[in-house]
Amino acid sequence: MSLPTLHIFSKPLSYYHDVFSASLLGEQDVLLLTRDACFDQAAWRSLSTNRTCMLSVCAQARGISAQDNIEPLSDQQWVLLVEQCHKTITW
Repeated sequence: MSLPTLHIFSKPLSYYHDVFSASLLGEQDVLLLTRDACFDQAAWRSLSTNRTCMLSVCAQARGISAQDNIEPLSDQQWVLLVEQCHKTITW
């Protein structure tokens, strides 16, 4: 079993149309939504069945809540997630 890669996104899915595809995700990879990517959580979740998380502080700043299939993370949980992943890619 390989360690996952953490993919961090800060913009809506449409912004990454030319550079990102779900085919770039490994089986164990994790998506983390930050900043304005939080507004587009349904699109991100429909893209992939991979674990999808959202930084709670970003959602709170935008007045939204995580949907049922999105895992909200505190700053401490985010740090732990980074430690658990083999590498991190910020898109």
